[in-house]
This record gives sequence, structure tokens and C-alpha cells, in this order.
Amino acid sequence: MDKIRGLVIIPSKMDSTRVKNKNLRIIAGKTLLEHSLDYAMKSKHTIDIIVTSESVKVADIVHRYRHNNILDVYTHMVHIDKKALHIIKRDKEYMGEREVADVYVNVIQNDIYNPDQHSHIQENGSILREDLQNVTHIIGVQPDHPDRTQDLDTLLEYAVKNKYDDLFTVDNKGTRNGSVRIMKKEFVESGEISRRVGSYVDNCTNVHSEQDLIDAEANIEIKERVYELGNEGE
Repeated sequence: MDKIRGLVIIPSKMDSTRVKNKNLRIIAGKTLLEHSLDYAMKSKHTIDIIVTSESVKVADIVHRYRHNNILDVYTHMVHIDKKALHIIKRDKEYMGEREVADVYVNVIQNDIYNPDQHSHIQENGSILREDLQNVTHIIGVQPDHPDRTQDLDTLLEYAVKNKYDDLFTVDNKGTRNGSVRIMKKEFVESGEISRRVGSYVDNCTNVHSEQDLIDAEANIEIKERVYELGNEGE
């Protein structure tokens, strides 16, 4: 299989209309944002993770997460034996009800790769334009799908094997969700319409209500219990 180098983008705005401060709500002991960070960190392919937000509260969580997980901050993605975690400020025009795909494009097409080092949100270190040359895929991971049923490497390898330009997740009824979206870097950079599009079932909870939070937490706890039972004999 071709070498995979991914850039994970996690959009984490604060202005949710249906569930207040949704991405910072805690279920199963972690915020929705932290569940997405955990998900991305488990990939053996992922090189860099970017959280994009307007919120200093989100930035604080990212700083704490990086410290607790002893993550190195470095500029160049060529150090593929490590992972880097960055927080960058989202442009105001990409707030509100903008399509999340626009946020991904904004991250890699604009000057976000040379952030203002004096900004509290952007103080984690810049990501240079030349770093993108090593990336094969842009991976969108939305925090409001915390109980994902498919690991990231399964989706990445499926996208590469089938030569998809764009792979997105759907629920078991075939309805598209925002759990994971995997795009070849060149199509995000160029803005071209993808020629080969695929989907993969990830029947997770799309959090839009308080009940959704309860359901997602229950699913996570069941998964954790199954994992514990599977390891009891070791």
C-alpha cells in the first residue's frame, strides 16, 4: 500500500445553536473535542493534528491535552515517528453555519500556515507551507460524533485501496454524517470536483440534542466495557 501521511483537521467552534458549548460538553469523562483528539491520535498514519477554533477555552483544552500526552511540538511533518498537535484561530468569515468543507479548504489554502506567534490561540508553533508537500490526505474529524464505530486507519486504508479522491462516512441508512471525511490533498488545494467518491458506514451518534449526548455516552461506555472484558485474561 502507498505511504499515507495524513493531516487531521478538527473544527471546534463554540457557537452551537442546539446544544450550548457542544464541543466542550463532557461525556464518559472527556469533552467531545478530547474524544476526537483521542481518535486521531490512535492512527499509525497521522502526522499532524490541527484544531481550528475561535475559542480560548478550546485552546486551553488543546494545550492541556498536549501536555498530558507528552506531545512534541515541532514544525516539520517529516518527523513521521511523532505526532504534532496545533491549535489555530478560525477566520471570522468561517464561523456560523458555513459548510465544514470550507473550513478545511481555508486551513490549507491560506496564511494559516504562518500564524501569528503572539496570538494565544496560535502560540503552539506554526505549520509551514512546505510541510504540506509530505501530506497525502486531508482528514476532517468533527467532534460531535464521539462514539465512532470505525477506526481511522480502517477508513484511510480503504480510501487508498479504492483510490478515492473523497471518502465520507454515512449511517446505516446511508445518510451522510460528519464522523470522518478523507480527501486527497490535491483536490482540497485545487478546489476541483472530486472524480472518485466513496462512502463507508460509521453508525455513530450525530449529536444535536441532550438525548444524543446521553446515547453517545452509553455507547462509549459499552465499548470500553467490551474492551476491558476482552483484556481480562491477559
